[in-house]
Amino acid sequence: MNENEEYEIQGYQELYEDIDDFKEYDNALVESEKVYKESLPKVVLDYVKSAEEVSHYNAIPASISYFTILGNICKDFVHIPNGRNHEDVRVHFCWVQTSGTGKSTLWNFVEGVSDSIFDKINQEGTHPPFIDPDTKRGGKRFSEDNPNGLPLMDNDGFPIKFNTFSVIDYTDSSLIGKFDQHMTEEGEKEFKRRAGVLEGMGLAHWDEFEYSGIFKQSQHKENSIVYLNTLMNSLAGKSWIISKALDSQEGRIMNCYAMRSVFATTYPPNNINQVMAEKGVLQRMLLYIWEVPAYKQHEMRLKQYAKSGTIEDVDTPVETFSDEMFEIYKELRKKYYQNGGNPLLTIEYTDEYRSSLMGAYWQLLGEMKGVPEKVTKLASTFLSRIMVTLMKVSTLCCIAETLERKEEDRFKVTGDNVRSAGLIVRQCYKTLLEWLERSLRSKKPTSAKAGENYKTMFTETYEGMKKDDKGYVNKKMYMLEARNKLKLSRSQTYEVYNKYGKNYFEEIKEGRSYYIRIKKTGDEE
Repeated sequence: MNENEEYEIQGYQELYEDIDDFKEYDNALVESEKVYKESLPKVVLDYVKSAEEVSHYNAIPASISYFTILGNICKDFVHIPNGRNHEDVRVHFCWVQTSGTGKSTLWNFVEGVSDSIFDKINQEGTHPPFIDPDTKRGGKRFSEDNPNGLPLMDNDGFPIKFNTFSVIDYTDSSLIGKFDQHMTEEGEKEFKRRAGVLEGMGLAHWDEFEYSGIFKQSQHKENSIVYLNTLMNSLAGKSWIISKALDSQEGRIMNCYAMRSVFATTYPPNNINQVMAEKGVLQRMLLYIWEVPAYKQHEMRLKQYAKSGTIEDVDTPVETFSDEMFEIYKELRKKYYQNGGNPLLTIEYTDEYRSSLMGAYWQLLGEMKGVPEKVTKLASTFLSRIMVTLMKVSTLCCIAETLERKEEDRFKVTGDNVRSAGLIVRQCYKTLLEWLERSLRSKKPTSAKAGENYKTMFTETYEGMKKDDKGYVNKKMYMLEARNKLKLSRSQTYEVYNKYGKNYFEEIKEGRSYYIRIKKTGDEE
């Protein structure tokens, strides 16, 4: 180690006194990321690796962003049968994370890939059911293949195409549209339909989701929750169509045909728990929430600063991933037509898929073991929707493997696909539980008496554990035992230990493990 590296590490440890403790309880998340990365389809893994080069330590959001794009371009070819219910494969993603930790940077990457794949599909001009296969002109869904009979033209009379837009205006007329009024030559009123930005296919992006009306209500944003909930309904029926009577335009009904996938980011708002409990909109999205520890923010900055003054190729990775996605899209489209244009018959779901799905559900339930009842009650409201998302991501994992599989094995969802999807979804659920445990904890100052009680608990925990010949116990096992007694989250247990218990113990490190033993009387700091 050179002098500069040694100085950097010393300064780093002085800046973050408890860095090793933070690393220990955060390490579980990192290890889980490594496991799920290995299970991803190759095209997704390559995409994630490239995304992490610009948005460091954000592998989970990167993988979800891939499925968000893929799900939207596949939505007309695949519907998931679930008994009498049918689900489309769109994945709606809400990413809640500390400011300055790579959200906007990842979006720049996602936007580049999505714009490129959308351009390829639009230029080909054959995306069903929006283009008539015989005339190659836009039409309406008034055939057996297109039973809903929905107008699918843009404001200029052209067929709707895939695109990406970022929401900055939250008025009704901007989001869902309006009717422009003018007078004809005969002096009669005439109304022309003007679609809103939510209408169409592709991605709906909120870079500052905290201002959408979900977290901060206002008169102009009061309908945002209704619009979002409706947009996220299954495309298999008609419940996804946003309808509003326009009182100012002689009671006309404005229908907004929003077939987009949501990609929303925000820092952790103070009232997020209230939104979860009262609004229900976050439950319909795949929610990843991470309050990034200070030491991890430090590492993110170092990685970014190390690239200062260098130039990296942006276009090549974007085109590589969009080209691969376009090939997957075309193979899926071919399968869709081979099966008569019925989206319920494009994908085959094996018996192993169903049994693995049940296993994934029990694993999610297992994550709530030992969690406070208050947290369990709120987290349980996410279970039904997150299982639907698990079905979607399992299907998309299968589709993403199209170019890897032999033709006869394509488009069959296997148990491995469910397990890959389960690792991603479970990571999101873990971060939700961790957040709820931390945020629902009382913020009131701890009394002196409570501090003494903590000291007694930490001491009794130590005394009840098996020690080596020098009186040391494994710190990781000790903290697990303390967590069970405190009934707190892993991070909360470390916080309490660092504040009320650490001064009563001495600590050593052997290899990669830490060991502690109680200090002799009079040694406390």
